[in-house]
Amino acid sequence: MITMATDLKQGVFYRPLYDYQGYGGTRYFPLYFSLHALLLKLGMPVIGSAYLLSAAAVLLLIFGTYYLLTGLGVEPWLAACAAAVLLASTSVQMSLSTPQADGLAAALNVCGLAAIVRTPHSRRRVLLASLLFTLAWSAKLTTAFGLATAFIWLMAIGCRRVAWLLAAATGCGYLIVAGVMIAASCGRVIDIFRACASGGADWRFVVTAPARMESMAVYTDPALVMFAVLGLSLVLFLAFSLKLRQNLPALFLIATMAITLLIFGSPGTTGNHLLDVQVASVILLATVLAKLASRSKELSVYGLALLTLIAVVPLLRQLTGWSRWYHPHQFGKVIELIGPTGAPILSENPVIPVLAGQYPYVLDPWMIQLLRKRIPGFEEPLLERLRSRSFSAVVLSTGDPTQKGGQFWYETVCFAPGFVSALTENYRLASVIDRDWIYVPQTSSSDESKGE
Repeated sequence: MITMATDLKQGVFYRPLYDYQGYGGTRYFPLYFSLHALLLKLGMPVIGSAYLLSAAAVLLLIFGTYYLLTGLGVEPWLAACAAAVLLASTSVQMSLSTPQADGLAAALNVCGLAAIVRTPHSRRRVLLASLLFTLAWSAKLTTAFGLATAFIWLMAIGCRRVAWLLAAATGCGYLIVAGVMIAASCGRVIDIFRACASGGADWRFVVTAPARMESMAVYTDPALVMFAVLGLSLVLFLAFSLKLRQNLPALFLIATMAITLLIFGSPGTTGNHLLDVQVASVILLATVLAKLASRSKELSVYGLALLTLIAVVPLLRQLTGWSRWYHPHQFGKVIELIGPTGAPILSENPVIPVLAGQYPYVLDPWMIQLLRKRIPGFEEPLLERLRSRSFSAVVLSTGDPTQKGGQFWYETVCFAPGFVSALTENYRLASVIDRDWIYVPQTSSSDESKGE
């Protein structure tokens, strides 16, 4: 995401799948990295501006959740506490501490619901909601469940004209965003998304999506599992009570869960996509607690305390494991070790060449693995550059490529078959800094003899 922002700062909006400068390919929509590019244009540092944007997105998500809950009749104190509970989620913390669009898309989506849930449904309010839903979609392609929720809910409560106006206005917004993307990329985005958008999904991945989503949630965010189970239990209760279609939070959870399951039907999907399920679950549970508060405030306080405990216990258990991920990276030391060079740096993490002042040769190593299955010989320019020792350094961030696990990663998940042999035959390990394995070109025997 940072690389796409620095590309845009230099005037490149969606680099092509491949050209003389290297490899592109992405499934990201433009709002987040365009905002980041704007911050870079204003002179902000690369890493600092990324953190600022991520923090602002999460703050907007908390505010939007609070505003939506108060619009649903939840007392301000309970709405504020419920919104703060979101911070205990692993997926929310990931959005807070890494440059990604999930938090921004979720925030705009929730703000759109908060705008439409309030009456009267004036044209100005409908257009505001439409704008927010459009911006959410422009941040993340799959963020359409807010619009779906609002449309079904408006139809169910008898506001059919408002529902169709919202759908039409948002549809026009989607078309405008798509048109701008196509025009600004000179049509490249069409080829890029045609090749990359599905991520290599097929019917087998789609069928097993629920199991993969469950295992990912259990592994990365146990609190989410408990929130989701409670939320879905409430959805079943509302279904039997025939009040489901008029309950916006329940519809929101259903729509979010359905689209998230579709997302997990694509290879390469990770735990960051669970954020929206967490948000929808908390919103539904908070509205139930609000009804309890109308009968007994103490009972609702106990319920909120229980939800907070559910969220915090897994958080405490994983602090040790998370310390491996959330720590200061030593990018400066890596760049210093490589030294000034005119040759490109090949890096699994493209932020390293960005910080070194280069145009990264590879935008996303996983996309090379995906696209080589569709475009014969797609990986050959990369392998040939390795064999010719054209890179000043190769920086790998997942592990030792000479070990079985590392070799599997770099041959079947990232880059391509033949990558490890091309690397080890032409580069030597210079150092390991933090989690980065730094390789530099080997010196040939003829070069050594000349030196002697």
